[in-house]
Amino acid sequence: MKKAILFLDGGPLGAKAVEAFGRAAGLFRSSFDVAAKAPDVVTDAEAGAAVRLIAWDEAVRERFPRADVWSAGDPEPRMPQLLAEVMGGGAAYVPPPPAPPPKPKSLGTVKVSRETAGRKGKGVTVVSDLTLSDDALKELATRLKTKCGSGGTAKDGRIEIQGDHRDTVAAELEKIGYRVKRSGG
Repeated sequence: MKKAILFLDGGPLGAKAVEAFGRAAGLFRSSFDVAAKAPDVVTDAEAGAAVRLIAWDEAVRERFPRADVWSAGDPEPRMPQLLAEVMGGGAAYVPPPPAPPPKPKSLGTVKVSRETAGRKGKGVTVVSDLTLSDDALKELATRLKTKCGSGGTAKDGRIEIQGDHRDTVAAELEKIGYRVKRSGG
C-alpha cells in the first residue's frame, strides 16, 4: 500500500515540493502517492489517508490540525528528512547549542604590600588575604620564594618574602589566577 503525502498548496510552491520529494525519494518514489492541492479542495478522506500533511500557512491548521507548517521558501532541503520520517525513521536529531565556555574562575583577591615595621628597616613583601589551608599556603610560599630567589615564611594566612619583590610576586599570583591588589607603599 502506498503512503500518501499531501502538500496543502495548489500553487507553484506545492508543485515544487512534489518535484523535490520525487528527487529525494529516488527509487522509493513508487512507494508514495504524493500530491499538492489547495486546502479548500482537499476532502476529509484524503486528509485522513495521508501519512503527512504539509502546509506553508498556519491558518490551514484550523481545518487540518495535524498538518506540519513549514516556513515559506525552498522546500528542497527539507525533503530528505521528510523521506526518512515517512519511511519509519525518527525526527532529525538537532544537538543543543553548545554552552558558552565557563568564565575562568578567580581564586580571589589578595593584597601584596611591602612592610618594614619591626624588622630593623629591612623590607619584606607581604601577601595577605589568602584563604588557603596551611599546606596550600606553604606550597604557594615555596613557589613564590623560588620565583624571587629569596627566603621567607608562611604563617597566619600570610606569606612574607624577604626583600622588595612586589612586581614579581604580583605577576606570579596573576598567572596562577588571583586578582592582585597592591596596598601600602
